[in-house]
Amino acid sequence: MKKTIILMLVLITTYASHAQKSICIAFYNQENLFDTIDDPHKNDNEFLPTSKKEWNTEKYLNKLQNMSKVISSINDNKAPDIIGMAEVENKEMAQALTSTELLKKHKYTVVHFESPDERSIDNALLFKSSQFKLISATPVPVILSDFPNVNTRDILMVRLEQKKKPKSQVVVLVNHFPSRLGGEKKSEPKRWGAAQILRNVCDSLFANNPQENIVIMGDFNDEPTNSSMDSVLRAKASAYDLNNGNLFNAMYEMKLNNEGSYLYRGHYEMLDQIILSSSITYCSGTLFYEKSSATVYKQDWMLEQEGKYKGSPKRTYAGNKFLNGYSDHLPVYIYLNFKK
Repeated sequence: MKKTIILMLVLITTYASHAQKSICIAFYNQENLFDTIDDPHKNDNEFLPTSKKEWNTEKYLNKLQNMSKVISSINDNKAPDIIGMAEVENKEMAQALTSTELLKKHKYTVVHFESPDERSIDNALLFKSSQFKLISATPVPVILSDFPNVNTRDILMVRLEQKKKPKSQVVVLVNHFPSRLGGEKKSEPKRWGAAQILRNVCDSLFANNPQENIVIMGDFNDEPTNSSMDSVLRAKASAYDLNNGNLFNAMYEMKLNNEGSYLYRGHYEMLDQIILSSSITYCSGTLFYEKSSATVYKQDWMLEQEGKYKGSPKRTYAGNKFLNGYSDHLPVYIYLNFKK
């Protein structure tokens, strides 16, 4: 009996220590997180009160509440410590999201820059100010030389430092690659170009510090097996294949198991991914990846419950019909641990 009690205490202590050391890092495409105000410099006409969608204050507030419900429930209802987002109209929208009843207690800091995207769907990053401090942030332009008329989203590069020991630093790169509009194959060269720019950013960081802790996240509009990710970015399936600057794609195995974050023609695709540098994957530094922690977050209340689209993510609109849902993408997350 005494041995059993001691064993239980050891397990409880180990679990508590593990829980304290875990960092939840997530990514979530917000699917058109827009306000109701016309921006004369952007094409936001689809989300105005005068549009066919009749986007108004009530729907806008519902959208904020719905997205905050999802985000706050991630990480066992503790919300992610760091979360990257795509399709955010402006910084004010990201701040409005963090001010909702469900998220304000987490005291998120917002990082956002206006991007050249014509529709004003930008990337943003939220982090808990109690855990991290901002070291630097910059937008990295994604200029596609072969497509001079394409204005796509910048890469959001943010360096954070833990406030508590060991005060590890991590560089987070938030991405939203060009869409598959016009067809996957025809549009593929745009994503090759975006992946090469992202690869150049990583190489530049590694040149300064070969052990840089890098977390790449985003909606890549390609899957881990596509050439933009596997060949150009060199984000690999195995943690044992990280020689010569290769990266580890935490979502690769899930793709091979037919899991995904976006439903297309009845089939889930793994478009939303989190990718790690070797220093995190190999546990060679103070931050390390919790093996097999990569998850596509999916709850029944986030999905259509009946009809033709049963089981698919419940989105805000189907065409111009308001569904009062969440997003057409599902969030993804991982856990990192740190050594004291």
